[in-house]
Amino acid sequence: MNNSTARRLPLAALACTAVLLTLTACNNDSAGTSKSTEQAPMAPPAKANGIEELPAADIYNKAMRTNAEAGSFRERMDRSDAGTDLRLSATECTGTVDKKQRGSFEIVVKGSDIFAKLDQTLAKELDNQVPDAQWIHGTRDNALMKALASYCHQEQFTHPYTASTTMTKKAIRETGGHRAVPVELVSGGKPMTYLVSADGTSNLLSVDSSDNTEAGDITYSDFGKPVGATTPTNVVEAPSH
Repeated sequence: MNNSTARRLPLAALACTAVLLTLTACNNDSAGTSKSTEQAPMAPPAKANGIEELPAADIYNKAMRTNAEAGSFRERMDRSDAGTDLRLSATECTGTVDKKQRGSFEIVVKGSDIFAKLDQTLAKELDNQVPDAQWIHGTRDNALMKALASYCHQEQFTHPYTASTTMTKKAIRETGGHRAVPVELVSGGKPMTYLVSADGTSNLLSVDSSDNTEAGDITYSDFGKPVGATTPTNVVEAPSH
């Protein structure tokens, strides 16, 4: 398997304080009557989607397809050597990549164009071949730009991953306010757990690799929201070597 390789709605409470008395009445009036406060109806909870009835590999495959069909999402990853916060689609990617002690960079991908802005630490890592705090531009024909854009796993939309090894289905549990079906695989003798929504749309919500720090933990959210990648200004071309 290719493993290159979460939301509770806050409940609002209505409170009466002195500063609000000019806007709403909270206490009974002298005649013993009161006015009720109208509240917007709460959205009904998402219905169970029944995905837990499928075999483990089918749950995984369906979740990957569902994420791809969303068209876009936010992906946040944290592993021993890097962390990312990216918004992705098949044609766009924007966000930040933190290479821990080695520095960080901002990334924007629009179609075949790649833009990146490195911090001083990462620029020094590259022997200052690239200016820090300056947007650089290139395509995947440029080795540096290809390497920087490799954190944008856009193939998740064009070629969703499919199960190619034994997976094990676990009991439903909650993650980030969602009921989720855990599907576990073992990579290098260490488990990785894919948490798939059991309610509503069967998205892959997260990957729990707490026992496999090299693989990293991943969370997915904001399904279907526009990526909104903006082409930077004041750009220079990336070095070709």
